[in-house]
Amino acid sequence: MPDLLSEPAVQDLPPPEPAPVPRPRSWSWLPKTVAAILIFFWIASAGISLLITHTRLQRRITGRLQNVFGRPVEVGRYDFSLWGGPTLEAESVTFAEDPRFGHEYFLRAESVTVRLRWQSLLRGHMELGTVSLTRPSLNLVRNAAGDWNLAEWLPRPSSSRFRPSVSGPSPVQPQPSVRFTRLEVDSGRINFKRGDEKIPFALTTVNGYVEPEGPGRWRVNLEASPARAALALQTPGTLYLSGSLGGTSSRLRPAALDLAWGDASISDLLRLFRGDDFGVRGNFAVVAHAETQGDVWNLQARSQLRELHRWDLPLHAENPALDVNARMILSPLVSSLAITDATIEGPASSARVTANFDWTDAAESTRGAAENPNHIEVTESQISLQDALTWLRGFHPDVAPDAVVSGTANSSASLTGWPPRLVAASALIKSAELTSPRLRLPARLSQFHLRYDQGRFTLPPAALTFGPPDAESGVLHFDSSSANHEAPAFHVSGNVPQARNLIAAASVLGWNISRGWDLSGPVRCDLRWPAGTLPWKAQPAGTIEWGTESANATLLTPFLNQPVLQIRARADLKFDSRHITVAGANAFGAHWTGAFDHRDGGPGWQFAVVADQLTAADLDRWLNPRWRESFIYRVLPFLNPNSPTNSLPEDFRASGRLSVDEFTLAPLVLRHLHGDMTVGGRHLEITNAKAQLFGGNVDGSLDAELTATPAYRVVAEYSGIDLAALTATSPSLANLFAGSVSGDLALDFSGATQSKMVSSLECSGTARFVSPEIHGLNLPDMLHDAALRSGSTAFHDGEAAFTCADAKIVFHDLSFSGAPGIQGAGAVNFDRTIDLRLWPATNPVPASAAAKSSAVPARDAIELTGPLARPSVRRSDRSAPQP
Repeated sequence: MPDLLSEPAVQDLPPPEPAPVPRPRSWSWLPKTVAAILIFFWIASAGISLLITHTRLQRRITGRLQNVFGRPVEVGRYDFSLWGGPTLEAESVTFAEDPRFGHEYFLRAESVTVRLRWQSLLRGHMELGTVSLTRPSLNLVRNAAGDWNLAEWLPRPSSSRFRPSVSGPSPVQPQPSVRFTRLEVDSGRINFKRGDEKIPFALTTVNGYVEPEGPGRWRVNLEASPARAALALQTPGTLYLSGSLGGTSSRLRPAALDLAWGDASISDLLRLFRGDDFGVRGNFAVVAHAETQGDVWNLQARSQLRELHRWDLPLHAENPALDVNARMILSPLVSSLAITDATIEGPASSARVTANFDWTDAAESTRGAAENPNHIEVTESQISLQDALTWLRGFHPDVAPDAVVSGTANSSASLTGWPPRLVAASALIKSAELTSPRLRLPARLSQFHLRYDQGRFTLPPAALTFGPPDAESGVLHFDSSSANHEAPAFHVSGNVPQARNLIAAASVLGWNISRGWDLSGPVRCDLRWPAGTLPWKAQPAGTIEWGTESANATLLTPFLNQPVLQIRARADLKFDSRHITVAGANAFGAHWTGAFDHRDGGPGWQFAVVADQLTAADLDRWLNPRWRESFIYRVLPFLNPNSPTNSLPEDFRASGRLSVDEFTLAPLVLRHLHGDMTVGGRHLEITNAKAQLFGGNVDGSLDAELTATPAYRVVAEYSGIDLAALTATSPSLANLFAGSVSGDLALDFSGATQSKMVSSLECSGTARFVSPEIHGLNLPDMLHDAALRSGSTAFHDGEAAFTCADAKIVFHDLSFSGAPGIQGAGAVNFDRTIDLRLWPATNPVPASAAAKSSAVPARDAIELTGPLARPSVRRSDRSAPQP
């Protein structure tokens, strides 16, 4: 034992070998494998694409697509890809149309992508999975026989049956021959045609899918935007369609669909279906559910219309709104739609509607009401008058925002035919009241019952009063009746002590019956409108009286600065003419009487008026647009946004005879002025005018353009004017002249103020003097002494030719004959200063002598300058021209 365990024995054993170290695993094969797979897929995709393009396989694939879609197919090119699974892409694809529905394409798409099933490829067959259409355009056509071209597209049920199960045989059911598992649409378009006629309505941006849900049923989930050809829609909204339905060969039955249309505007809805929005603005939303029951469709729809208003009116929170709920039955086989129950609701109003529409034969609309299948019935209608006012405010301008109407209207209506024609209607208002801070007195309407039955309107007497019922505030009575007319013969009569109440009530409701004319005072009327026309479209016949002996009326028009007072007038109206007699009125500072006549189709108003006295200053105060400006605009005219204009109506036409006992154009006074006046818009013309002026006579004419800067032209001939009376109108010239003068005169001036008229005055004329006298100056002595000499100078006669401009009158040829005679030339300024040269008149001389001397020596001529009453005199240093 000890020997075995000795140390040398242990040392003779060989050393143990070290354990082998494992070598690291290499992953360099993975990139190569991936690259090989990618290369294989690329080569396979490219190879199969080339194989399809250059072999009969292209025709076989095209034939398979024809079987899937049931239409002849044209394909531009094919591409095949294994990326993401076997996928076949056909570009520039066109599916032909069935000749029964036209010769345009049935479906056209930029590309059709078909995902193939691996199992079918491994078995050597080609079965389609998901079919994706990119930017397709589908034409839906309904021919004259009522058939749709879509009927042969979706697959029909096959004749195969289910196999019996262990539990027992199943009922016999058709097994659909599904040609694809899913049809996807991306950015598509659906057009609609009626035979060869293309309907302008279309669906664009169609996205979604169609997939089989079971035997003979399809699941649909689509969205689209409606469009109309040649119209740019701003907010047409989006249509959403979802649900399930059968194939088109079974007329989509059975079906259960939900349709939603929101985020759309009323204006675009009207443009889509009518081509015009009719100026209506607002928003709407529609939700509908449709189910089939046998051969009919049961429809339920709910729609909301909000913020309805006219396009040019602002949007308000109280703009009208409507909620519409309807139950309907659509029968495509018999082409009819029945609205079994519909409710229309407003904030405080409601109405129930039933209707039936049948479009099988257009001749149906010509049948009688009793047998016509198209009819609409409105029943159980209660309309709040405040809701009616809201609608009026949304579609009619100038309706007072603070107006309140109390009352309710119960109405019913029956319409028949297509387009619908009113057969019977009724509207009953037991009482109504209109109030507003703008009204001095509330307006109250008594019971109002308007009925229409078979072409006959009837309106029992109703009354409109102002103020408390027991107050004597005046009453207007309304009634109407007609026989075999589609519009009533309305009759209005009564007495209103204050016409302003009636005008204010109409103004609160947005009707400017006064046309900007403010009429106040008592008014009586008895008017009838012709049967067969609406009151606002026809001229009534009857009488209107303004003012009474105890209370006269007043009138203020847009083109007058002050009101016409103390009016007593009567208008006799006929259907084609009007006659107004003015018994009295105070205007332009004068008292007027006269008559006005107008006949339809005539040249305008004809008149004959008489005034007692009239002044140009009063005319200026009444007509001058400057007087209508506010004080701030007169002081700071550059702040006025509108230049001063005369507000005479542009289309006003009138002509007649004007007579004024006394017309003052300071300092001139024309007496017994008569003339023919013609007014055409802003143009005023007076012809054949005759008047008496300072003991003489004046004949002439006036032509005026009453624009922003009025322009006037006066042409006159005068005779026998007393110089003493003429110059006496000016204190500085009184008692300086005597005699009489005749001649002619033409004046042109413009401007809206007297200063502008004077500064723009231009004239020309002649004057012939009879026995002229100059008091205070001895002209012969002044010529001899070249100094101022007092006294008087009398002549036998005289004449002058003159012009005026730049605020002065220039005498070109002034001569007085007598012993001695005097000639002269020079200017008289409007500030009554003169610059004249006078010289003695020479006797006629032979022609030979006249040739030798053509001028008067300067020592015989004098110059008069300074004030006309007492001028400065000096010897002229210029020769006077010899006549």
